[in-house]
Amino acid sequence: MMLIDPQNKLLQTQIMDLIMKKDPRIVVAKDYNYSCTKLQYKEDGKLFLSFTCFNFNEIFSIAGNYMIEKYYKDYTKEAVDVGFHLTFSFDAASAKEEPKIPKNATEAEKAEIQELKLQIRAENQKLFEKVTKDFSQIRRNFYAAAFEQAFDQINKGEAASTFKYQSRENEVVYAIPDKDALNIFYEISFSDNVDRTLANLIITEIIDAKKNVKMAPPISRSNYQSSILKSAFPEVSNIKVDPNSQLITMTLFKAQHFSKNIEQLSTFLQGFRQYLHYHIHASKTYLHSRIIKRISQFQRSLQLCQFEPEVEKKTEDLFASSGVKA
Repeated sequence: MMLIDPQNKLLQTQIMDLIMKKDPRIVVAKDYNYSCTKLQYKEDGKLFLSFTCFNFNEIFSIAGNYMIEKYYKDYTKEAVDVGFHLTFSFDAASAKEEPKIPKNATEAEKAEIQELKLQIRAENQKLFEKVTKDFSQIRRNFYAAAFEQAFDQINKGEAASTFKYQSRENEVVYAIPDKDALNIFYEISFSDNVDRTLANLIITEIIDAKKNVKMAPPISRSNYQSSILKSAFPEVSNIKVDPNSQLITMTLFKAQHFSKNIEQLSTFLQGFRQYLHYHIHASKTYLHSRIIKRISQFQRSLQLCQFEPEVEKKTEDLFASSGVKA
């Protein structure tokens, strides 16, 4: 199965375009979970990034400051734009200016200045690439910060707090840290019968696939009567079970899974629901293409068929031929 790129491709291309062309305009991109990102390049050379999502306050209260300190401390936090929850700015003037070659410069001086220009150009390119990555991954960084903060605290031997947040309208994510592990419960709900069936197949495949993967985290179906979940969140005992919903649990261990490279793991965790959503629609697209292909084959077969013309059968009157009157 394929992992989804955490960078928003539209933002990724537009950010570099706005910086390099210094084009004062606005770009708005909407994403999953009613999230929205706005880019605005102004004539003073500043690029503004604004972000919002339906569960912003809930997640920001968990690890908002952690996210800002880790990913956006090099940017200026601005007054929040209307309709958004968070706004940062980057001053493109902070990039180094390339020196110009004087007309009376010697060949040695020209070579030295040209080498310096290439060095400054490479540094500016690296700076712009960092800005592009940080700004185009604002949604990923925001949702992954809660997991990354928990992993960091466990790795440092600190006591990590339990947290939960509503990932979609009828879905909640629960995270319960332990001394050397993190237990995560995903509530998944599909109202469409086909989507629900495909989701069950994909989840079953994920659960079975761990048999062939070394150090795979335990993944299984669960319910609200789980002792771990009820002890951390007693309110789940009063939840009315939705027949369209199911609970998936996975346990990640410090020694095996998040002692190193917590960013890649957090990227997968924050996008697990979109991961399922993507593969469900990919499966439906594949099935539709197979159906269309089969129908086309039937149509071609019908076109190649040759039907024999119907011949009118002649019937003889036996009484007339024998001369007997009826």
